[in-house]
Amino acid sequence: MSVQSRIIVFCGKGGVGKTTLSLALGLKHAAAGRKVVVVSSHPLAELAVSVSLEGLPDRFPMAARNLFVVHLNPKDLLRELVENNFPVQWVARAVLESDIYNNLVEVAPGLKEFYFLARLQQLAERHLAADAPDYELLIWDAPATGHFLSTLRSARAFETYLSGPLAAAGADLHHFFSNAENIVILPTTTLEEMAIQETIEMCRALERDFQLRPTRLLLNLASPIVDAAPADVDELERAAAASSDQALRFALDRGLVERQRAADLRAELASPSLAVERARQWSGDLDLLAQIGQTLARLEVLA
Repeated sequence: MSVQSRIIVFCGKGGVGKTTLSLALGLKHAAAGRKVVVVSSHPLAELAVSVSLEGLPDRFPMAARNLFVVHLNPKDLLRELVENNFPVQWVARAVLESDIYNNLVEVAPGLKEFYFLARLQQLAERHLAADAPDYELLIWDAPATGHFLSTLRSARAFETYLSGPLAAAGADLHHFFSNAENIVILPTTTLEEMAIQETIEMCRALERDFQLRPTRLLLNLASPIVDAAPADVDELERAAAASSDQALRFALDRGLVERQRAADLRAELASPSLAVERARQWSGDLDLLAQIGQTLARLEVLA
């Protein structure tokens, strides 16, 4: 499977910036002429409140033609499945409105997650059945760690505990999402203790359960000091010591803490990383995404 058909997964603790980074990467490549699909863990109305793409056609006309943001609602996917298998409308409606169906959808372990993964795999493999792909980059803005891991585990559960066609489909999904050739894993974290610990636990679970290792750790909202040269850090410390500016002292101390946490995380997971610095000034969400996209362009795996 080619790089273009891989699923690029931004995963990690809730609130660390996965959605912003997903959209920034999508915008960067869409503006360069690639067709990009971003599968968001947020309903689109909710997403528009947190990160606005308003004005995209005027600011980035090429990206407006090539960037597609979708939300796959598992309940809608199951509804579509029923409607496709019961072409008589009143029969499909009767099934969808029945207590048995609605209870099954809510309580069956992993059912919604299973069909979400199935659709994601379909999106990733769509180009294989045609002369040209519908898109060149598929990005998954994954839900928070626990939901993300349970979604991946749903395929293995179907393979293990069921029989017949569903077990076969589960085996196929588990194989697909356990194949490093199909997935670019980008664990995303801020340099806060809780986020770091969750990232470590998630990466260990991915390797243990799916034989997947991080492609690159993304250290979001990082201080410039995190990757500064030692000589530059020494100079900053001398300047802070000679100054009475408390804000400068605070920024330096905070940066040094983040620098040490980043070093510890890299050593713990033995994975390459990319520090995404805090943006200092931006005129709007599109400007912020464009700035972040410049940093994410250094992800060589997407070159």
